[in-house]
Amino acid sequence: MTAGQAEAAAYRLGLSIMFASTLFTSIAGVVLRLIEEADGWQVLFYRSGALVVTLVPYIAWRYGAGAGAAFRAVGRNGLVAAVCLAGAFSLFIFALLETTVANVVFTVGLSPLFAAVFAWVVLREALARSTFVAIAASVAGIGLLVGDGLVSGTVLGNLLALGACLCYSAALVAMRKGQSVDMIPAVCLAGLLAAAVAALAAPAGLAVSGRDLGLAATLGVVQLGFQYILLTLAIRHVPAAEVALIGRASLVLAPIWVWLGVGEVPSALTLAGGTVIFLAITSHGVVAIRRSRAAPQTIAID
Repeated sequence: MTAGQAEAAAYRLGLSIMFASTLFTSIAGVVLRLIEEADGWQVLFYRSGALVVTLVPYIAWRYGAGAGAAFRAVGRNGLVAAVCLAGAFSLFIFALLETTVANVVFTVGLSPLFAAVFAWVVLREALARSTFVAIAASVAGIGLLVGDGLVSGTVLGNLLALGACLCYSAALVAMRKGQSVDMIPAVCLAGLLAAAVAALAAPAGLAVSGRDLGLAATLGVVQLGFQYILLTLAIRHVPAAEVALIGRASLVLAPIWVWLGVGEVPSALTLAGGTVIFLAITSHGVVAIRRSRAAPQTIAID
């Protein structure tokens, strides 16, 4: 096999891994809807705990005796990312409990655009004209989602989803700032922090049925743990801008799964706003790919 053929094979493998990651990401809404009795704090505890249980063996396998050093290496940027991700994990769960899956995923899907703005402010990274255009279009889409919230009484859910988006965006910028080290340990720390907060805040304690425990653990292992592990593997072979664009397929898949699984149908306003947002961020991603097919090998902001 020639060097070119090997590179092409690695690229195809990276694409396959990224599509699998996106598939895992998209199941959050439908799995949460299948939970019968557990409240938001209980779900957050077991989801976050399962994430930690998934990532610790992976980190131990990857670094061996240097696993402790890998955690220490994340530094201040990793700690900031962990706190922001813990906030995103928490707000995401409660947003899903307060509004439709479509509203949440479309809003949280704006995180690459907000991250680009935060990176412009914090890291002085250039903000492309295409990003301004995408943000302007997305604001219109958010307006439609807020309008839907006013009609359906789910404004709180929309606000929680926006909070999750902002937290995730800030985490992306912290990861970009500390891109010289592996940030998977920071994701693990985020799971520990979210689980600790949930354990302290759960008003009904942590006892749940076996069914609800299994579903919440599935969210932590598959929807979060596998997502981040596969993302770090894919980005070794696929430019970051392409990884980010493929990941946006979850915006389409998540509402489809929840419609097929539990019959949750988005409103006309949600579909209209989501379509505007999807087109805005997808177009932005295409432009990012054209700007550079050799983006830095980290979790993407574009």
